[in-house]
Amino acid sequence: MLRQHTFKNKSRGGRCFEGERYRLWQKEGILRITAKDNRGEILRLENGGIGGYLLAVDVEAFQRFEQSLETELEQAKTQKS
Repeated sequence: MLRQHTFKNKSRGGRCFEGERYRLWQKEGILRITAKDNRGEILRLENGGIGGYLLAVDVEAFQRFEQSLETELEQAKTQKS
């Protein structure tokens, strides 16, 4: 589960979603993903460009997270019906 933080301090701004292993930071069209295992920034999307240093374990973790989001979305659709 991710926790969301919205920063009101204008110098920081943006939104931060934080889990056990990763922190996702979005501000003014920039998305940064940092690993909490001291590797720092592993992915950045900015001005239509993408760069990063993902490991296979990162890709696997994001694939598992995608699957869990898809499952939650399907459950939410079923509950609304």
